[in-house]
Amino acid sequence: MFLIIGLIPIVGALETTPTTIVAASDSSAAAKAAAAYVCDGVNDHVEIQAALNALPSSGGVVLLSSGTYNCAGIIAPKAGSTLMGEGESETFLKFTRDGRINVDRESITLDGFHVQGSGYSSGVKWLGVINIRASHAKLHNITGTADASIQAVYLLIHDPTVYAPTLEDVEFVNCKAVDTGTYGFLHNAWGSTNMVIKNVRYDNCAAINCGKFGVFNPWITGFDFAELNDMDGLRVTNCLAEGNLESGFHFEFDPKVTNAVLENCTSRNNGQKAFPTKAYNVNDMSTHYFGCGYYAPNCDATFINCVAEGNSMNGFYTTNGGKLYNCVEKDTGIGRTDFSYRVPAGYYSVPSRSVNPALVMENCTSINSRAYGLQVDLANNVKIRNFHLIDPVGYNGKGSSLGGTNGQFDNAEVSIYASGNRPETLVWAKENENTLFSGQIVSDSAKPFVIEGYGTRNVLVKDMEIVSKTLPAGSSGVTIVSTVPAGQAKLQNVKVTSTGAPVPTPTVPVPTPTTPTTPTPTTPVPSGKPDLVVTDISWKPADPATGSAVTLSATIKNQGDAATPAGAKHGVIFTFDDGAAGPGVWSDTHTGSIAPGAWVTLTANGGSAGATWKATLGTHTVKANVDDVNRIAESDEANNVRTEQITVLKAGSTPTPTPTTPVPSGKPDLVVTGISWEPASPAPGSAVKLLATVKNQGTAPTPAGVKHGVIFTFDDGAAGPGVWSDSHIASIAPGASVTLAASGGSAGATWKAALGTHTVKANVDDVNRIAESDENNNVMSKEIVVGASPAPVRGDLNGDGSVDWADVTIAAGMAQGTTSSNTAADFDEDGTVDWNDVALLADLFFGRTSSL
Repeated sequence: MFLIIGLIPIVGALETTPTTIVAASDSSAAAKAAAAYVCDGVNDHVEIQAALNALPSSGGVVLLSSGTYNCAGIIAPKAGSTLMGEGESETFLKFTRDGRINVDRESITLDGFHVQGSGYSSGVKWLGVINIRASHAKLHNITGTADASIQAVYLLIHDPTVYAPTLEDVEFVNCKAVDTGTYGFLHNAWGSTNMVIKNVRYDNCAAINCGKFGVFNPWITGFDFAELNDMDGLRVTNCLAEGNLESGFHFEFDPKVTNAVLENCTSRNNGQKAFPTKAYNVNDMSTHYFGCGYYAPNCDATFINCVAEGNSMNGFYTTNGGKLYNCVEKDTGIGRTDFSYRVPAGYYSVPSRSVNPALVMENCTSINSRAYGLQVDLANNVKIRNFHLIDPVGYNGKGSSLGGTNGQFDNAEVSIYASGNRPETLVWAKENENTLFSGQIVSDSAKPFVIEGYGTRNVLVKDMEIVSKTLPAGSSGVTIVSTVPAGQAKLQNVKVTSTGAPVPTPTVPVPTPTTPTTPTPTTPVPSGKPDLVVTDISWKPADPATGSAVTLSATIKNQGDAATPAGAKHGVIFTFDDGAAGPGVWSDTHTGSIAPGAWVTLTANGGSAGATWKATLGTHTVKANVDDVNRIAESDEANNVRTEQITVLKAGSTPTPTPTTPVPSGKPDLVVTGISWEPASPAPGSAVKLLATVKNQGTAPTPAGVKHGVIFTFDDGAAGPGVWSDSHIASIAPGASVTLAASGGSAGATWKAALGTHTVKANVDDVNRIAESDENNNVMSKEIVVGASPAPVRGDLNGDGSVDWADVTIAAGMAQGTTSSNTAADFDEDGTVDWNDVALLADLFFGRTSSL
């Protein structure tokens, strides 16, 4: 009785579920006394299987007590059962003689043990130590390893001879593959039916040193999510891939991958295989090389807050549908010197032209790449926004390559902030067409930005600053090579600003975390909802004549923080002069989920009088309203409408030729440049007056007589009702600014201050009264502290009360000159904020020092 009572803590949590205890030959005496089955250390899989078979048909738990189980055969849990150990450092299953675990029935859970597999025969080498071949499986708290005689530690595979339905709903939590001779986690499919694996989740999992101790084949990766299988609905969070032979996180090119999201993942020091020193040869396996942190060609994959560090070939390889937000790449290609046949790039996208948009990158950073920091080619419909290129080594004198290697970079927008002196050119644009550049370059090189190529067409560099102590102040700083046809590369508001002093070169790279988690993003906390907006309206024919049948299309973007729900109709209705110019048409067939930041173009397929609009003579206002009947819950329900003008000519008329060079949009563009309040330091309960400075940065004045509204919200409504300004109706000229004070609100024109720190958002033209060239840049956020402010924390540059990665990023911006310097970041007190200050702050963040 005493021995059984001693085991109550082990099985207490399982007391409501039928539980059978199995003890190992080296388990404690207490465990053996409580066990229904006691193993002898030889063929222990027999006792474990007997315990599983003895469970009732409704399922139950087999609990493996602490100890080592020597298994020379297969363990196959029954449907609905759980095989549980006492922890990965307590319960060990050692498989030999083709022994393994087969999850071939539905709703099986494996939890809390360590597996090791070795000595497999050729007949089973294409399997794994743990094989998941049925749906609704859960693997929690497992660590595994294997030698090079079997394909994987964890194999998720659709095998129609075992399980014919679609393989779906599989979960890995706190699972690791460590020090293997084979793949860590591998997805695959056999046969030719149900090739798609659906809804697989990984959280806090790790693949470390896969391929370090032997090699099953030359292409061992940490996580391989799509080998021969298609993939839909993959979620990977807080996972680590480190020291693997080939890629850390990997998708093969041919499978169809949809709705995959990787968030807060880290991939470092992957590509341990020898770097190829000879040209690619199909028959020579040594020239097959990935070496990537994240390898996701041809995938609908989204990467959020992911880090790649020290990978040998590419930090991120994404094409044809890849989307990256707040990602960081550092030290790609470190330790490699011979780039005769393969050239590393921190971010690599070749080709990227099969979908629209083919590539989206927002708020991403490349630091100290050993060749290109950014390489995009064979590309069309690319959106690169707020990209930071920091001190690349470069290749052939170029720190980045946009169209330089194959000569196609079309229909793209690039907002880039580049710094460094090691390459001659930081931004290299070759054979670009219909491309817009903006941003800032900090460099003392002679040619920091180069545009070249006979195929260059319609390239505009706008609002670009070159910070240099060597180039003449006031010059453009952009080199347009003579191969560019006359008039095809234009500069607008591009100038050199002289620093008068050398630009500092960082000598201590900013390190990345040593744990699977990634830096805290500096963007506002997401709302957790989608937000659909219309970014473009188009029609065919482009110049309709009276009476012609016009087909309408709208490009809609999800600018929210969550995907739209699959299965819901993403409707768009088009109206013409609010119905005065004929009945509307609509699109109501799109039901696929739209990931955050993704676009789709929807074409009208129906209407009360048919799916096309019968054009009437004159100029008309077309309105496109997405989610017009509110099928989808959004973070902002008031920004779903876009309007454009369509001109219908008389039959036989010839439209005015469209110019081939960039022309201004002819529209205003309102942004909030500042938020303030009175009193400046409010006490709890005080009435706070809100003000916003609004600037028209567009190319046309705002319309007179129209309300220029601004709405202020506090913690998105959680800290009290919002207030607004709606009294300004005077036109704002291009480049001009006005300060607008709140004049109303559902509870009055002032905000009742609540104790604590809050986020104030100011949204100008919140109900879209004014047609703008950019409808997606109307919001600014700022923190307001109510009550006694806490004592300032040295190193807390953003004032959130702690020193985190956001502060390191702010200090790096000051060192680069992209952010205004603040004496609070001068930690060595030498009078300047430089890379030494960044290194001191990074040491504090990573715990290498206790104070500044």
